[in-house]
Amino acid sequence: MLPLSQQTSEFLIAYLNERVKHLHHSISLRENDGTAALATFIERYVALVPDFVTAFDDFLNCANISGEIARQVITARDFLETPVEIVASEEGLEAQMYQAYLAHRLLEELNDTLKAIYDCPIIPVDMTRSNLIVHHIIGEPFANQIDGAIQLLNDKLLESINSDSAVQRKLKTYGKNLSSDPLMRYPCLTDSSNIRLLFKSQNTRVRLH
Repeated sequence: MLPLSQQTSEFLIAYLNERVKHLHHSISLRENDGTAALATFIERYVALVPDFVTAFDDFLNCANISGEIARQVITARDFLETPVEIVASEEGLEAQMYQAYLAHRLLEELNDTLKAIYDCPIIPVDMTRSNLIVHHIIGEPFANQIDGAIQLLNDKLLESINSDSAVQRKLKTYGKNLSSDPLMRYPCLTDSSNIRLLFKSQNTRVRLH
């Protein structure tokens, strides 16, 4: 996935200027430069995907894991294959953001499964709030369709792990050898963006610097 060029960044700001009118009420932006801050957030969100895929590749090699887990990491990598000729365009930018969301959501579910069951988280950043923001930028029903597809893949993952005792042993061994939870070593991406996300149902406010 290529870094966003200056021209693409201009497309992004123009796209977000239109999308901010339709953002969920739980997401509020600063009056002066909210769209620019949101654009920076999206650029960093897209740029993180290759790093996360690399982190999972390292995990697969260290733990000697193959099968469905490896196939899902390959799927996440495939989401990054945007043809170069369409990246610097509004259509290419939108496709690139969709692909980043697909990859992030797939890796988030995979990471959550490994963390919850085997205590071996792989992704070094908590992407829950960031993915929620991008979900609302993409909008419904398409974002919900993406989430539904990711859930089906996660169900397939669980079925595969539960039927493979060798993979279970490898995951347990890898989890025991982790020195610390990587999620504790890095802040959430949203903690460094100028966006504020207000969860009214929880009465909590998350400021994204």
